[in-house]
Amino acid sequence: MFTRSLGVLAIAVAILAPGAALAQLGSELDSPTGEPRQPPPPPGAPTPPVPPPVAPPVGPPVVEAPPATPPGSNVGEEEEAVVPPPETGTEEPPAEAPAGDRMRMIVIDAATFGIDPVVGRVVSARMRTTGEELGYAVLTPEESVAAAQQLRMPYPPTPADLWRVSWLARAHRGAFARAWAHQGQYVIEIAVASLDGSGPFFARGTAGADDLRDVVDRLVRTALPPPTAWNAAGVAGATTPAQPSAAGTAPVDELDADEAAARTTPPARRAEPEPELRRWQLTLQTEGAIGAAQEVYYNHLIGLRFDFRITRDILIGVYAGYANLNARDGRADNLLFMAQFENRIRISPDIDVTIPLRAAVGYLPFNGPVIRLSAGLNYAISEHWEIGADILTPTFWILPDRTAVSLNIALEGTYRF
Repeated sequence: MFTRSLGVLAIAVAILAPGAALAQLGSELDSPTGEPRQPPPPPGAPTPPVPPPVAPPVGPPVVEAPPATPPGSNVGEEEEAVVPPPETGTEEPPAEAPAGDRMRMIVIDAATFGIDPVVGRVVSARMRTTGEELGYAVLTPEESVAAAQQLRMPYPPTPADLWRVSWLARAHRGAFARAWAHQGQYVIEIAVASLDGSGPFFARGTAGADDLRDVVDRLVRTALPPPTAWNAAGVAGATTPAQPSAAGTAPVDELDADEAAARTTPPARRAEPEPELRRWQLTLQTEGAIGAAQEVYYNHLIGLRFDFRITRDILIGVYAGYANLNARDGRADNLLFMAQFENRIRISPDIDVTIPLRAAVGYLPFNGPVIRLSAGLNYAISEHWEIGADILTPTFWILPDRTAVSLNIALEGTYRF
């Protein structure tokens, strides 16, 4: 009996021993979820609390909503409120400069007419220097150009345009100059617009190349009020200049009918100063005459013409020239005298190109009267010099026994004084 009990006990131990080894090995492996099992607490350590079981949810599974903004955004972080810049045309005009600050001034680059553009750069630079000396904070050329481009200001500006660009640039006053030549001297005209309602102010003077900067300085000091001369009441009563809207219309302040019409009507633009009118001119001309009748012949003329300019486009003059003529016995020398009337048609206001229409009546000794009509093209290469050509020139030679007709072509050079 005792022997049977020992056999049963040995069999039980043999069966249970592999199971215990397998259980110990399983405790050292990872969990099915892939997470490593926590090592058992050391002896004597308190056992961590076990969380209560969670009941499985009832109903359809809940899906987490996506974030309102893409990852990486700054939503939820503290941000400072960003104030958008004011729209153009909605700001008030600059009030009087506070203590310690200087009044602002904008200078639009000077416009030149018929002279070297470097003169305009010298005038503009001197105007900015004088403004600084008077106590203004003068905008840089780049800031002035940026303000004019933002306004799409026409150039050269009128006083109204100068007022608007000063408003846009937040400058208290704006200045602009024109420069051209007259009788060997520069003519400088300066215009100043002020946002306090005074002006516009003008000053004009003449200068040579040596005293140009001094004259510009004097004119600026004459036309530009000092910073202390500021009408704050005029600023309070100033109205915002009209700005183009998307519909192409401009806002209008509450004005009566007459004032509203005056405000909305664009100011008349001043005519550009024309170059000096030079009354006299001397022309050297060479001309070939080819017979247009049945008899083919060739005459050549070389002469001088002296003209007086009544207006810019109407001239009268006299001509005297040498004539080498076709004769019965060969060639003959003679002199031709003519009186001429000329009217010019201008092709473009930008370049001095004209179409001269001429009619001349003259006399050729021992032959008879001569009538000459012509149309051509003239181009002024400088203020004093001009070149031209008579392209279509029918000429009638009235002889004792017949009238000869020729078609002439002439080239000429003119000096104007």
